[in-house]
Amino acid sequence: MKKFIFASDLHGDVQDHDTVQVLLKFVDTYKPDYRIFGGDLFDFRNIRRGAGPAEKQDSMEADVEAGMKFLSDFKPHVLLLGNHDKRLWDTAEYHTHGIVQDAARLGVRDIMKRCRQLKCKVIPYDASIGFYDLGLVRFIHGYHAGIYATKKHAEIFSPPGGIVLHGHTHAIQYASIPKIKGAAGMGVGCLAQVDMSYNKHMTGRTMHENGFAYGYVDGKDWQVFQAKKGNKKWQLVKDLIEVG
Repeated sequence: MKKFIFASDLHGDVQDHDTVQVLLKFVDTYKPDYRIFGGDLFDFRNIRRGAGPAEKQDSMEADVEAGMKFLSDFKPHVLLLGNHDKRLWDTAEYHTHGIVQDAARLGVRDIMKRCRQLKCKVIPYDASIGFYDLGLVRFIHGYHAGIYATKKHAEIFSPPGGIVLHGHTHAIQYASIPKIKGAAGMGVGCLAQVDMSYNKHMTGRTMHENGFAYGYVDGKDWQVFQAKKGNKKWQLVKDLIEVG
């Protein structure tokens, strides 16, 4: 039986520090065999398409430092890049200004170097190959948004008899779908602040919750638990007990 923890959507310097501390403490207690991070390690708001003049002038230093510190603290075995992370890779490859492109390439190099030091596998943000499988549990960042996102992810990505876990939406959702042997999807919430300034006018933010997932895989057997803050407290299961 292999235990895992799956967390997603830190967003660098706009992380929710209390949630991150709960996650790191639980890692020490739960002692998972696999630590998987689901993407959007960084926010990179200043290099997004459509960024305004003020955002473009914003420094990336705090954002990068926060993401790199989390890498060193969480020490993931697998890092799935998210759409926010991909902004740096796209800038390194396609930007028309040489000095900006060079800076992005240095940033990509530093992130990949840190991942190599941690022996962390990096998986690109690509709907065709951007996933990681542990038995019948599949991990992705996420490629759909909205109230039906988890259902769509389950329909497309879940293995028969298994489940797909995703971030991206910042929401905690569950969906089961009709498929031979059954299949399901789970949105695990986020490690980022849920009340960021950019989404104050968006009704979808009312779905956002802090959380992460954990569980086990044993051959074709699996179980997933959702960690989220309840009535001012986090309720987490430390040990998994096999009966029968």
